[in-house]
Amino acid sequence: MQPNPPVPHTATVDDKGVHVTTAAGKSRTYSGGEVINLTQVIDLAEGAANLCLSSADKCLDLVEESAQLAADCDVLIAEISERGVGANLIAKCELLKEQLDLQDAAARKLHDQIRGGEEECRMASANAEVRHGQIFRAVADSPLTKPAERDFYNAR
Repeated sequence: MQPNPPVPHTATVDDKGVHVTTAAGKSRTYSGGEVINLTQVIDLAEGAANLCLSSADKCLDLVEESAQLAADCDVLIAEISERGVGANLIAKCELLKEQLDLQDAAARKLHDQIRGGEEECRMASANAEVRHGQIFRAVADSPLTKPAERDFYNAR
């Protein structure tokens, strides 16, 4: 089930803070610190998404490495078998190959889960940007915060 899409809030700025009205008609005043926290949450969600992407790429690297090592085990098992010696060595190589196959499967599963997490973080960031973007624009566009919103944030 898909959640409802985010609805932007409306916002105005005065000397008491940022006055926000939701789509449902509820009003609230945010301080400069709260506006900064909203910005940090959006940035944090985007940063988490980037970290997830990096981690997912590492999982793919692990999948490739596991597959290569498992193939190397197959070659080694074949070479030992041709010589007709080393039954214990063959058993150890087969066990290693099984472990590499398990590692491969676990890395694939983790990759899929991390990619899902990345998608969720990006969606949270985008939704927060849509919902709260008017707050940031109100601060930036307010005559009380010219030439920049720095004074608004520093005063609170």
